[in-house]
Amino acid sequence: MEWLNILIVEDETALAEMHVEFIKQNGGARQIWLANSLALARSMTERFKPDLILLDNFLPDGQGIDFLRELTLEGYSGGLVFITAASDMDTVAEALRYGVFDYLIKPLAYDRLAQTLLRFSQRRQALKGKTRLSQRGIDQMFNAYARGGEQPTLPSGIDELTLVKVRTLFNEPQLRYTAEQVAQQIGLSRTTARRYLEYLSANQQLCAEIIYGKVGRPQRIYCAPERD
Repeated sequence: MEWLNILIVEDETALAEMHVEFIKQNGGARQIWLANSLALARSMTERFKPDLILLDNFLPDGQGIDFLRELTLEGYSGGLVFITAASDMDTVAEALRYGVFDYLIKPLAYDRLAQTLLRFSQRRQALKGKTRLSQRGIDQMFNAYARGGEQPTLPSGIDELTLVKVRTLFNEPQLRYTAEQVAQQIGLSRTTARRYLEYLSANQQLCAEIIYGKVGRPQRIYCAPERD
């Protein structure tokens, strides 16, 4: 995985710090900067020229989609990933129109972010030093096989039996657990439980939300998705 310079544009400080902590643990970041407004994001982009921008849409001084439009018109050469609660079709369609690399809905599933960072890094590497690409290489770059076909095998570190045990804990829609509670229920380490929970969340088999307490860091709470 290529080392990236990343700018995170997010006005919720605790959430921005969670992004930073995860990216550092996941590896792949050479430098990470934080901006809590569009004005600061503009000046930091001009100064540091990040490889990748993780951008919220709702900011104190405007909308991230406007910043995306500006960057496109100015010829920004890096990538941009939306991390936002905005899921309306107009915003999604405009983000696609202006070439956003990926679009992640809050509350963020961190396994999903890890996949995005890996794909972005792989695409950057594929573009370097090549004059021609095969159809397979182009398909990989455009993520053509992500829309259907065979289901992928489980990633390293995810055991099918343990995955079933974790998922079974959420058979009742009203049940909600933290990673620590799941770890205690099944007999896993907290880190292992978090890995399984994030995998299920990334694949939309669980929902995750952030709970802000009066003291300490915010917690991620997991629950089964609502049934139609």
